[in-house]
Amino acid sequence: MRFVIVLTIVGTGAAMSLGQTISFSKAGKGPIELFDGRIIPEMPELLGMREQYELRLGWLEQKHSMLLDMMREHGIEMWIVVSEEFHQDPVTQYIAPPLHYTRRRDVMVFVDAGEDGLARYSDYWRPTADHRRFFQPLPASRNARNIQDTRAGLLALWERYKPSTIGLNMGGTRGHDSSLTYDSYNFLMHALGREAESRFVSAAGLVEDIFDTRLDDELEPYRTLVLATDAIAQTALSNKVITPGVTRAVDIKWFFEESVAQLGVGSRPWFEIHVAVQRFDSETREMIPYVHPAPDDLIFQRGDIIHLDCGFNYLGFASDWQKVAYILRGDEQNVPQGLRTALGNANLMHEAFASEPRPGMTGWEATLAIAKKLEGVDFLPSLYSHAIGYHGHALGPSINARDMDLSSPTYGYSRSTSVERDSLLRDRAYRSVEFSASTTVPEYDGGTVTIPMEDDAYLTTDGYKYFRPYQTEWYVIR
Repeated sequence: MRFVIVLTIVGTGAAMSLGQTISFSKAGKGPIELFDGRIIPEMPELLGMREQYELRLGWLEQKHSMLLDMMREHGIEMWIVVSEEFHQDPVTQYIAPPLHYTRRRDVMVFVDAGEDGLARYSDYWRPTADHRRFFQPLPASRNARNIQDTRAGLLALWERYKPSTIGLNMGGTRGHDSSLTYDSYNFLMHALGREAESRFVSAAGLVEDIFDTRLDDELEPYRTLVLATDAIAQTALSNKVITPGVTRAVDIKWFFEESVAQLGVGSRPWFEIHVAVQRFDSETREMIPYVHPAPDDLIFQRGDIIHLDCGFNYLGFASDWQKVAYILRGDEQNVPQGLRTALGNANLMHEAFASEPRPGMTGWEATLAIAKKLEGVDFLPSLYSHAIGYHGHALGPSINARDMDLSSPTYGYSRSTSVERDSLLRDRAYRSVEFSASTTVPEYDGGTVTIPMEDDAYLTTDGYKYFRPYQTEWYVIR
């Protein structure tokens, strides 16, 4: 299957074609070599919708096999997840088959049944064969429409198991781990009674463990997502898409959006794709302030430094990717040496991130270790890295020191409603290695150029390993 994307630029008058036709498909047609020797990688083979679904069911079985130990680690004897139509709980697609849940309210219950192991219940009213693999129905009757009495089923479970703690998705600091609505809380309270309510506790720590714990089988499929992101991003930052004096900032966003859609695998960006621009005015000899994000109608010019921030969802995962390009001026054959030095400084941060963090460190300990590695550099580092995986901005420890401000810890996500504390880096967990390096550039009369970078990586006992080689040469546009 092959898809064709035609990108056009709409100006104040008639539409103007860029004269470029870009093709992407689920299986690539070969790498592309550009004038500067850069090789845009071939689009990897991606799985269709049904293949993705089947693969995710296998991963779900592995995650369920780990769930009881996770619940016990967090002292949760019963975990109730409530998902509402138009307000689906973020964990639903990762603790149940990734189906389309559209009922007013769906409830899933996990119980530590002692020697009997993990008991799993659901009131899902259309229990497919796949759903029945993972859940048994609530112990409650069904009406003529095959819908169970959820209140009665929950009360029966409470009376059967009498858990000392009932974990609910509340009390975290993000939408992932504090998604229970006020109405659903009241629903549970009235269904189970005041005694059960007194045992409600936050499941925020459990949710983070589920989201930030990776399976061995997920590694290569995630690498495929990163490679696909890289292929589209590199194409976007090339003359295949950008014509100086013609192409606008918004055209990059739409090129990325349409490229992802035309892959035909159900993917879509998870945030608003955007670019930023830095410029040195060779006539006034001044740096124009860093435009981030660039206005939609900003037209790229010769001498522009372009920074692209992009990513999309595939197989229940998200990628997050930032790269930089330079548009040669009319008399230039190469990128100015000062900009090459600036990119080299960013690479020093890539190396520090790869070498210093270890499993078991807190996010703040990893931040301090990276900062120590960067002591004495002649540029300004800034760290703002986050966990990645099921979501682009995922749950997990933060590695964060904006402009190298180490005056106070920046914690990740709370595991308690009362005490905020940092969480630990998990072996094999994925991270968006996100940072910037700001460097003084002699060719710009001492103006400062900021190089933001973002690469996806996974943690090992030897530090972070990048899924793709990080950018060491400027992407050049002429």
